[in-house]
Amino acid sequence: MRKHFVGVTVKKVSSSRDCANPDCKKSFMPRVYNAIYCNAECRKIITNQKVLQRYYDKKARLNSRRTCLTKACGTRLSRYNEEDICEQCKRERFIMRLIGWGWSESKVRRDFE
Repeated sequence: MRKHFVGVTVKKVSSSRDCANPDCKKSFMPRVYNAIYCNAECRKIITNQKVLQRYYDKKARLNSRRTCLTKACGTRLSRYNEEDICEQCKRERFIMRLIGWGWSESKVRRDFE
Protein backbone atom coordinates (compact mmCIF):
# COMPACT_ATOMS: atom_id res chain seq x y z
CA MET A 1 0.00 0.00 0.00
CA ARG A 2 1.35 3.40 -0.98
CA LYS A 3 0.94 6.56 0.98
CA HIS A 4 0.49 9.85 -0.85
CA PHE A 5 1.43 13.08 0.85
CA VAL A 6 -0.17 16.32 -0.17
CA GLY A 7 1.57 19.60 0.57
CA VAL A 8 4.82 21.43 0.27
CA THR A 9 8.08 19.60 0.72
CA VAL A 10 10.04 21.31 3.47
CA LYS A 11 13.76 21.56 3.00
CA LYS A 12 15.76 22.01 6.16
CA VAL A 13 18.47 24.64 6.11
CA SER A 14 21.32 23.85 8.42
CA SER A 15 24.12 26.17 7.36
CA SER A 16 24.45 29.82 8.26
CA ARG A 17 24.45 32.57 5.65
CA ASP A 18 25.67 36.14 5.40
CA CYS A 19 23.11 38.93 5.19
CA ALA A 20 22.66 40.32 1.65
CA ASN A 21 22.59 43.88 2.99
CA PRO A 22 26.06 45.29 2.16
CA ASP A 23 26.02 47.43 5.30
CA CYS A 24 25.23 44.49 7.59
CA LYS A 25 27.01 41.30 6.36
CA LYS A 26 26.02 39.58 9.62
CA SER A 27 25.98 35.77 9.72
CA PHE A 28 22.57 34.32 10.52
CA MET A 29 20.74 31.02 10.59
CA PRO A 30 17.87 31.23 8.05
CA ARG A 31 14.44 30.05 9.16
CA VAL A 32 13.29 29.46 5.58
CA TYR A 33 15.22 28.20 2.55
CA ASN A 34 15.12 31.50 0.62
CA ALA A 35 16.04 33.95 3.38
CA ILE A 36 18.73 36.42 2.32
CA TYR A 37 18.44 39.08 5.03
CA CYS A 38 19.13 38.57 8.72
CA ASN A 39 15.99 40.38 9.90
CA ALA A 40 13.04 42.49 8.75
CA GLU A 41 14.92 45.75 9.33
CA CYS A 42 17.66 44.84 6.82
CA ARG A 43 15.03 43.75 4.30
CA LYS A 44 13.13 47.04 4.75
CA ILE A 45 16.29 49.12 4.26
CA ILE A 46 17.18 47.39 0.98
CA THR A 47 13.57 47.50 -0.28
CA ASN A 48 13.36 51.24 0.39
CA GLN A 49 16.67 51.82 -1.42
CA LYS A 50 15.37 49.94 -4.48
CA VAL A 51 12.10 51.90 -4.46
CA LEU A 52 13.98 55.21 -4.29
CA GLN A 53 16.34 54.14 -7.09
CA ARG A 54 13.38 53.26 -9.36
CA TYR A 55 11.79 56.63 -8.53
CA TYR A 56 14.92 58.59 -9.49
CA ASP A 57 15.47 56.49 -12.63
CA LYS A 58 11.91 57.20 -13.77
CA LYS A 59 12.27 60.90 -12.97
CA ALA A 60 15.49 61.08 -14.99
CA ARG A 61 13.82 59.27 -17.89
CA LEU A 62 10.88 61.67 -17.92
CA ASN A 63 12.97 64.84 -17.68
CA SER A 64 15.74 64.14 -20.16
CA ARG A 65 16.15 63.78 -23.90
CA ARG A 66 17.22 60.26 -24.68
CA THR A 67 18.26 58.69 -27.96
CA CYS A 68 18.41 55.09 -29.08
CA LEU A 69 21.61 53.39 -27.90
CA THR A 70 22.26 51.38 -31.06
CA LYS A 71 25.16 52.68 -33.16
CA ALA A 72 23.31 53.11 -36.45
CA CYS A 73 20.17 54.71 -35.01
CA GLY A 74 19.71 58.17 -33.54
CA THR A 75 15.97 58.08 -32.90
CA ARG A 76 14.76 60.23 -30.05
CA LEU A 77 12.97 58.05 -27.49
CA SER A 78 9.58 58.86 -26.07
CA ARG A 79 9.33 59.69 -22.39
CA TYR A 80 7.00 56.68 -22.07
CA ASN A 81 9.54 54.24 -23.50
CA GLU A 82 11.22 52.64 -20.48
CA GLU A 83 13.86 50.88 -22.56
CA ASP A 84 17.06 52.30 -24.01
CA ILE A 85 16.42 51.28 -27.63
CA CYS A 86 13.63 52.18 -30.04
CA GLU A 87 10.99 49.72 -31.26
CA GLN A 88 12.47 49.53 -34.77
CA CYS A 89 15.89 48.49 -33.42
CA LYS A 90 14.26 46.04 -31.02
CA ARG A 91 12.34 44.44 -33.91
CA GLU A 92 15.52 44.24 -36.02
CA ARG A 93 17.41 42.62 -33.13
CA PHE A 94 14.62 40.03 -32.78
CA ILE A 95 14.67 39.31 -36.52
CA MET A 96 18.44 38.79 -36.45
CA ARG A 97 18.05 36.43 -33.48
CA LEU A 98 15.46 34.36 -35.41
CA ILE A 99 17.75 34.25 -38.47
CA GLY A 100 20.57 33.08 -36.21
CA TRP A 101 18.35 30.25 -35.02
CA GLY A 102 17.96 29.05 -38.61
CA TRP A 103 14.75 30.75 -39.72
CA SER A 104 14.45 31.91 -43.33
CA GLU A 105 15.34 35.61 -43.56
CA SER A 106 12.90 36.42 -46.37
CA LYS A 107 9.99 34.73 -44.56
CA VAL A 108 10.77 36.41 -41.23
CA ARG A 109 11.08 39.86 -42.79
CA ARG A 110 7.85 39.35 -44.77
CA ASP A 111 5.99 38.32 -41.61
CA PHE A 112 7.23 41.38 -39.70
CA GLU A 113 6.20 43.88 -42.40
